[in-house]
This record gives sequence, C-alpha cells and structure tokens, in this order.
Amino acid sequence: MRLTSHVARFLAGCLGLAFALSSLAGTDAYQTIPGVSPQPEQTSVGPQDPAELEAFIDGVMTAQMRAQQAVGGMVVIVKDGAILLAKGYGDADRENGRAVDPYTTLFRPGSVGKLFTWTALMQLVEQGKVSLDADVNSYLTQFSVPDTYPGQPVTVRNLMTHSAGFEDGSVGYLILDSDARLLDPVEALIRYMPQRVRAPAGGDFNNGDMASYSNWGTELAGLIIANVSGLSYNDYIEQNIFQPLGMASSTFRQPVPDRLKEHLASGYNNKGGRLKPQPYEFVMFPAAGSLSATGEDIAKFMIAHAQNGAYQGNRILSDAGARLMHGRALSPNPHLNGAALGFYENHVNGRRLLVHAGNTTQFQTEFNLLIDEGVGLLFSVNSESIFSFSARKELLNAFMDRYYPATLPAVQPPDDFAERAADYAGSYRFNRHSYSTIEKAFSMLSSGISVTPTPHNTLRISGVGGPLAKEWVEVAPDTFRRVDDDPIIAFSRDEQGQVAYLLNIGSLPSMQAYRIPSAENPQLHWLLWAAASLGFVVAVISLLRNWGRDKRQGGLARLARISAGLMGVLQLSFLVLFGLSIVALTNQPLGPYPELLTWGLTLSLIAIGLTVLSAGFVPVAWYQRWWSGYERCQYSLIVVLAVAFLWSLHTWNLMGYKLP
Repeated sequence: MRLTSHVARFLAGCLGLAFALSSLAGTDAYQTIPGVSPQPEQTSVGPQDPAELEAFIDGVMTAQMRAQQAVGGMVVIVKDGAILLAKGYGDADRENGRAVDPYTTLFRPGSVGKLFTWTALMQLVEQGKVSLDADVNSYLTQFSVPDTYPGQPVTVRNLMTHSAGFEDGSVGYLILDSDARLLDPVEALIRYMPQRVRAPAGGDFNNGDMASYSNWGTELAGLIIANVSGLSYNDYIEQNIFQPLGMASSTFRQPVPDRLKEHLASGYNNKGGRLKPQPYEFVMFPAAGSLSATGEDIAKFMIAHAQNGAYQGNRILSDAGARLMHGRALSPNPHLNGAALGFYENHVNGRRLLVHAGNTTQFQTEFNLLIDEGVGLLFSVNSESIFSFSARKELLNAFMDRYYPATLPAVQPPDDFAERAADYAGSYRFNRHSYSTIEKAFSMLSSGISVTPTPHNTLRISGVGGPLAKEWVEVAPDTFRRVDDDPIIAFSRDEQGQVAYLLNIGSLPSMQAYRIPSAENPQLHWLLWAAASLGFVVAVISLLRNWGRDKRQGGLARLARISAGLMGVLQLSFLVLFGLSIVALTNQPLGPYPELLTWGLTLSLIAIGLTVLSAGFVPVAWYQRWWSGYERCQYSLIVVLAVAFLWSLHTWNLMGYKLP
C-alpha cells in the first residue's frame, strides 16, 4: 500500500511538472552585449580558504557597520553544500549586551520569506495540484479576484513574477506594532484587496512594463497553498520546508513561539538622532514577510536551492522543479535582469545571481545565490533606518570583485545620441504605488525619477539613491549602461513609438516606472497648492477686512464673501491637518492613519459645497457689479484656484475618505 502511494505521488508529480514545462511561457534568454557587458575571469574559483574569507568580510563589515551606524548584523556564505562562513557583528540586543550569533540569533528577513512561499507553491505545482497558468480564482473559495480585464485572468505565474498588474499599498496596515489590529489572513486579503490597474502578462512574458512588486499577491499565494494542501500556511511551511531542512529555529508565526523569544534580535530605528530598540513588528501578510530565522537556518534553505532542491539526503523540490523555478520566467528586455519564479535575477561581473531582498522598518536583508557556482551570500542588519541602499550592495560588490572579478569594457556614447536624447527626458514614477486610496497622495511627496540629457551625450538619472544617480550611456536601442559600472537599464515604448516606461531600476525586474502624465506632475500640484493657499488666505483676510461694510450693505454680496472666507478657513485647516498627519505617520510608521487626517478630509468635504456656492456667485458679482473691479477679479481668481485645488485633491484621492 505504501509503495502504491509513493508511486502515485511520483506519477502525479511527473504529470504536474510535465504540464508546467509544457505550458512554460516562452521568454527571451538573457543576452550580453559585446564590448559592453563585463568579461568574467574564467579562472576564478571563488572563496577557498575560510580564514582568508573571514578576514576579508571582517574588513568590509567593520567599515560598513561603523559608517552606517548599524547595531548588529550577520553574514553567512555557503559553497558546495556547506557553510563556509557564518559570523555575527555587533549586538542583537544592545541594551542587554547580547551579541549577534548567526547560529542562534533570529533576525527578521522580511521579504526574503517570500522565497519560502514560492518554494511551497512550486511543490504543489510539482504534485500536479496547482498549474502555473491557471486562473488564481480556481484555487480560491473565500472570494474572487475581480475580472477587471476580461479574458486576461491573474495566473499563478503572474503572482510568482509580480506581473499581475496589481496596485500596491502598505501605509497604516502592512506592518503593525501590536497584534490588536492583525487580521485573519482571509479577512486581510479581502479588506486590503488592491485594484488591478494594468493587464497582467499573458502569453507574452517578454513584456515587463506591468511588473510591480506585490505583497498582497504573495499573501494570496499563501492562501492558495492553504486551500490546496488542506493545511494552514504555517503548518504547511513547517512540515514541508522547515522539517526536511532541519530549520528548527525558524517560524512565520507571530509572535514567535516562546522557545525562540529569548533568541530574537531587537530591531532599531533612528529616533531623535539615536538608535533605539523598537517593538516587535507584526506583519499583516505573513506569507509575504513575517519570517524569523537564524542565519544558519536560512543557509540550509540557500544550500537546498543551490543544489536544485536537495539538502543532506532530503528534497524540497525535484531537480527538474528547481531548475524550472530558477529559470528566466519574465524577460522585460534581453539585456536586463529578468524574474525567475519567485526569485529575481541580478547580473554582477558577468555572472548570474538569483536574489531577493527583504525590508521591514527595522531589518534589512540580502539573499544572493550564484546558482551556477553553488555559492550563496546572506547579509542582514537590524538597523533599518540607518543602513543605506547603496551600502547594502557594497558587500556583494566587494565579494564579487574579490572572488569573481571581471573586466569592464569602457563605453563611449554614440555620436548621434543627441538627436534622440529628448525621447527619454522627463519624470518617471514607480508602478508600485496605490492608485485608488489616499496613499496615492504620498507619490506627490516625491518628484519621481528624473531623466535628463547631459552635454556629454549621456543621460543623468536622479531622484532615487544608490546606483541610479549616475550618468548612463546608450549601448543598444533604448538600452543604457552606467558609465562606471555594469548595471543596465532600458526604456520601452508604447504603440505610438513614444517612450513610456523605464525598466530595471536598481537592477530589479519588478520595479518598473512609467512616465508621469503632465496632469500628475508633482511640481505642478505643489505650485497649485501654494497658489491656492495664498488665495485662501486672501479670502479670509478679505472677509475680515470688509466685515463691517458688508454687514451694513447686506444682501448676496455679503453672503458671497462669507462663503469664500469660510471655504478658505476650511481648506487651510485641511492643509494644516494633512501636514500634521504626514508628520505623525513619519514618527509612527507602524501606527494607523491618525484621526487628524479624517478631520481634515471632513473639513475639505464641507468646503466643496462652499466652493460650489462661491462659484455660483461669480457671474452674479460681475452682472450686478458688486464691489470694485479689482475686488471682483480677486474674488474670481480665488474661486478659480479653489476649483483647481479640488481637482488636485481628486487627483491624489484626497477628496472623500479613500482610506485603505
């Protein structure tokens, strides 16, 4: 009976994997650019001597920890199926003098935990219980993903490549400081369901324009795992990944089980110029980022993937299943990093890495796997607000330059680039933001990514930190390499041939950016808000200055001035409350939206009626010649600015209560 059961499971797995392979969307392979792409040294064998490796990593980490003011960190490096280096730096708990130990200290690696979700989902694909190209709704019983684009359903493959076309959100609910507001996974998925704002990648996975990183999509995958397996998400991960790999010090449960609490690292943020320990972070979407684990445990998972699913006689994936998962599944451009099924690609010094980063408000983690070399590097710190994006990449780059060096060809801009440089100029915004809730307004706080031609026949890209704030040289049609390094970005064009998207920002295939429409240019709206604010102030002053005269004269002219003045008071109050709410959210990123914001939105709603009333008085004022000509012009301009201000509020979802 047991043999029959094993044979049945084996056959089901073969059929499931065969179906997945037969339905694999054709994607363009990664292509180097002769004379542009780095030329790796073929004699490189990677790190060999643990003592030499430790001395090198010590030098890099000591400098980085000091420069970035990190409290604690760890580095784990694996090679050929074993840990070559595992070392802690600084404190896991500074207040109690507990040092970081990668074998016992639990860090919170954030979105690196998604790799466990994707691996679990891939197990079900192998078993024939889930199809990569099936509509996700076929695995859901509690609710359905809306059919926003008829005939273009969201598929499992879309979830795994972040190409479903979802909007994104997080403020006020994704990470919490207590479990009081933590919802059941199904309830959380329903309450915070994003709108579908772009058609998903379908038969053509060589288009990455719609790619946008989605925590909600990963949590949806966690629900599919639970529905299909009949186990809770936590039980499934523990039984099918943690136990086979011997990951006894890892959990997605919140808070961590009592046996692990004393080993959990504290997370630190910069408060008032000092690093202070913060409360335990509760993650609303556990499958997307609630993992707590030691460096040693994550190393076991890393080794299993480096060995195509195998670890010390156990398997979490078949060889074929692991290769399918590691293959290029989304190719936004042949010369750019693509997405695998769950992992995303990075190319450094001419070598392919499968990577994933993870951030909470307190921890930062980088998971890097040189899949062809069987080498992995894990890096994590417990000081989120201090450690910069560029510094996080410096450890990997230093490691690669030392153990896998390459020659970087010099590149020169084409002589005729100036003729088309203007095609790319403009401002771009990440696909990944909210489109339907008040969180869209936070996009106005950033001017976006600015692309500007330079006198050197290159492009200057600014507005984001790290590797983008440099000059870029055209090396292929719509494709650019950084002048002094190997990252490559590209632009894509719409059906009219106009540049519409900026791709591979920060070397991430799931972080594309679209050209900002003129009507959503932040500078335009800030200018409008400034002008409207001045108009509101003038309306209030005009009401007060003319109060006595208007009272004596009476009539509709007095009502018109009162209407405009009250409108000014309400909108100025809204602006003050909105500003205070932004400050409150900055100081308390784990808290809910402040009540001040609701009050401000209420005042602005009342002001709509007063704006309409004031607008209705404009033609009457001119027809009946109220006041002086100057005063009528002033009143008309105030009303025009007030109406334009309402349009701006509508643009940024600040009209009404569009809270998540």
